[in-house]
Amino acid sequence: MMDADHSPIPNIGNSAADRAITDVISDASEFVRTESPNFLCSSLPSHWRVNKSLPVAFKVVALCEIPEGTRVTITAGNDENNCAELRNNVAVMKNQVARFQDLRFVGRSGRGK
Repeated sequence: MMDADHSPIPNIGNSAADRAITDVISDASEFVRTESPNFLCSSLPSHWRVNKSLPVAFKVVALCEIPEGTRVTITAGNDENNCAELRNNVAVMKNQVARFQDLRFVGRSGRGK
């Protein structure tokens, strides 16, 4: 499998959890690398309306062992708004994947003046 940078995604083992991760990341174009080499996340649309849920669940995939039930909190920002206001930005890790079912960007993104 290849990621958006065309570098191989690490080989995953043969346990049931590892196969579940492989199923989730089978379409690697859906995911992008994060600043941490141990995590991938869903790509976001280039533009999205305020307080509207994303078309599909946002996912964070751990490529390392993370205990089941670990709470995952995400933050977002850009050059003009370093800490965007998010709703439903906490999920629980299950089979190395955290799914954010109704992630919403609440405030302005900082793009307009």
